[in-house]
Amino acid sequence: MKWQVFIGHFVFVASVLFTGVVVIGFKLLRQYQRRRSPLHGKQIGHVPGQQLLDRIEKASEGVGYGVDVMTLALPLLFLVWATLRIDWTNVRFGVAELIFVAGWLIFFGYGFWQYQRHAKQREQARDGLLAERVTGMQLNRLVAQGCVVLHDLPSEVGNIDHVVVSPQAVFAIETKSFRKPKGDGENHRVRFDGRALHFPDFTNVEAVPQAERGAQWLARFLREKLGSDFPVIPALSLPGWYIERTEQAKASPVRVFTPMGRGADFMAYPTERIDANQRALIAQSLALRYPEIKE
Repeated sequence: MKWQVFIGHFVFVASVLFTGVVVIGFKLLRQYQRRRSPLHGKQIGHVPGQQLLDRIEKASEGVGYGVDVMTLALPLLFLVWATLRIDWTNVRFGVAELIFVAGWLIFFGYGFWQYQRHAKQREQARDGLLAERVTGMQLNRLVAQGCVVLHDLPSEVGNIDHVVVSPQAVFAIETKSFRKPKGDGENHRVRFDGRALHFPDFTNVEAVPQAERGAQWLARFLREKLGSDFPVIPALSLPGWYIERTEQAKASPVRVFTPMGRGADFMAYPTERIDANQRALIAQSLALRYPEIKE
């Protein structure tokens, strides 16, 4: 048996190896260059639903693998069957073959672009989910101090990540997760000047206005529903960051904080501007924003 009969097998194995080398190389490069999650190394514990999400992700990967096997089984076996019937001694490399190689490179490049794009989106989504859950867990501790805490409140400007109804005010909270550069010390600090967040190597100007829009809608909603003006304070949660506030930030209506430790306790200060009956009415009005699941 001549070695040419294994050319089809060689093409398949070479494709698998080449793809593996490219993917591993990309991961190593990302590992070398990548920024760290702001919650890297923190003792977070089990966030609600995390084990179920891990099981869902693992099962989803298994489902995708099964579909891939079913889809590729016939083409791969047909490829083996066909290559065994080709007389490779008569095959010559020419223009047609060059076109096929160029087509393979185009498809491979497109696939790699899709892979790295979605890998980055998945990483960002995971960071955001963890940040929201950590913030929610820390805010839930305020219930022991007489606060009402709601999560993912539907609104006309998009869901508000968290709402805390406390004796002093109603807080409309947005949670953001920004990765840290490698290193320690100054790389873990963000400066808030009242309008923008200045990180070690970039500036974000979108997060603060987003928190303000949520608070403005919430204040308007409560005024229309209850006929009174309540103090509504926009807040921005940045888990894992050390926050420095400038003099301008102290005059800003937006409170930027980290929920870690006792970072959210300022919401439960005993100054009472909203009495218990009003807090109950506010909580009831907000609870009705959630969709009812009918039997």
